[in-house]
Amino acid sequence: MPGRRRTGLWIAGVLGLAVAVPVTCGLLKQRGHRGADRQPVVFNEKTSLKALAGALREGDARALAALYQRMTARADSAPRGLDGNRQETDEWLDTLAALRTGFLKFGGYGRASAITATARILDRFTADPAPAAWARAMAPVHDLLVSGLSDPDLNVRVAALLEVSRLWGWMPGRSILTVEEDALADWKEGLIAPVVRRLSDREPKARVAAVACLGTLPLDKAAPAIPYLEDPSGDVRQQVLISFAARRSLLSEDAIIKRLYDAEPGIPQLAETVLRTRGLSTEQIDLARMISHPKPELRASTIPMIRNRTDIDPAVWLLQLSRDREESVRLAALEALATLTEPEVRGRLAEMAESDPSPGVRASASRFVKEGAGTETAATLPMPMPRARGRNTVVSRPRAKSETTAALPPLPGSPSLNPKAN
Repeated sequence: MPGRRRTGLWIAGVLGLAVAVPVTCGLLKQRGHRGADRQPVVFNEKTSLKALAGALREGDARALAALYQRMTARADSAPRGLDGNRQETDEWLDTLAALRTGFLKFGGYGRASAITATARILDRFTADPAPAAWARAMAPVHDLLVSGLSDPDLNVRVAALLEVSRLWGWMPGRSILTVEEDALADWKEGLIAPVVRRLSDREPKARVAAVACLGTLPLDKAAPAIPYLEDPSGDVRQQVLISFAARRSLLSEDAIIKRLYDAEPGIPQLAETVLRTRGLSTEQIDLARMISHPKPELRASTIPMIRNRTDIDPAVWLLQLSRDREESVRLAALEALATLTEPEVRGRLAEMAESDPSPGVRASASRFVKEGAGTETAATLPMPMPRARGRNTVVSRPRAKSETTAALPPLPGSPSLNPKAN
């Protein structure tokens, strides 16, 4: 797209998820499809990349074990730059191509390890200076990750989700042109749909990993994960709270309040902690707990406590109660809403008059709409203090701290990127 810029699109995140990484002994139990007819070959840390690539194409698990050891043995040390070493660059690119060719020939442990090794090879191109040929690594890495995301083995899918979460913030170790920047953004966007599909994975562990992976995406790109706050698995619901605790533009306080009575141990406490970090006071959390209480009479009892308060936005709370599953609560909320004049309130009254499942609620709402009872009654009530209107949150004052994220790496097009030679 001409002129398209991607600054601020890709945010690096930390995936707080334990993934069982396949060990070397598991790899060595596997056999390449054609390895039985060959003379024994020893693969170790001294084996050339060229020799490894040839064996990887044939699905030789011993070669994969040697590569995996080489790529993970020094995970804490920064990779050395490849610029100026064309032969080594070509060998790493050939290794990626070999992994792509032989990927389906490995067993489950091997495919999960191949995904990890693939991401570590791509890390070699983050070192400064990166070679100009860095873009040639994109296609094989994309193919391997997408294949891993749809793999029949759970551990392979989870390993792929873990690595994708790391790669949202990936950048080559050199300055890049605008066309390269856009191509890189397109490459990352191509991974979103396969990750979103894992939200409906049959295994809760994969759904947890998918939520955590999307939690590192920015703003609306992560929105498909939010409905999984209602997932049948408590682990998935908990991960949504953890991953989106600081993302109030996506995860509203209203949604968090519903988890104050979650049946999964630990989730109610986590929900309360998230609300506190967003600036809600103890009194406000107690009020929120009441409007989400399982007993309808307690939910209805909050309405007189809400309607004339100035430290919160009564309309938002009453609008939520007007959608309560219990008819008596909706009726009480309806009467309180009729005293307000905000456009969204009048719209909600009209909606209730037309589509509420209860004939009694529809009749009452129709009367308020026709008679304009809200406008007439509002004049007799004390004037509320001016307040901000934030419809994504139940609280208008005091406002919670603004959404924050961890320190981010330089993004494409960012002025914080240090100029590097092309």
